[in-house]
Amino acid sequence: MALSQKLFMNVGSRSVEFDGAYARVSEYHGTKSRMSFVVAWFETLGTEMLRQDTYMCDLDINGENHVRQAYLHLKTLPEFATATDC
Repeated sequence: MALSQKLFMNVGSRSVEFDGAYARVSEYHGTKSRMSFVVAWFETLGTEMLRQDTYMCDLDINGENHVRQAYLHLKTLPEFATATDC
């Protein structure tokens, strides 16, 4: 599971655009009702990591697996509105 979309990053005093950047959940930690997870960003699959972002969401321990729940949560966020599955 992974997502792809444009990623903008500030590098020094300029903004750099990565078209079709690759985002994947790299780790997660949770309780019975909440979890935090890290999204690792790559320019493309197999390249070095560009950055990491941490998110939190509700967790349904009787629902789909934790990683799938993390991706479903990401798709509800405005910053992932243009993301596509890959």
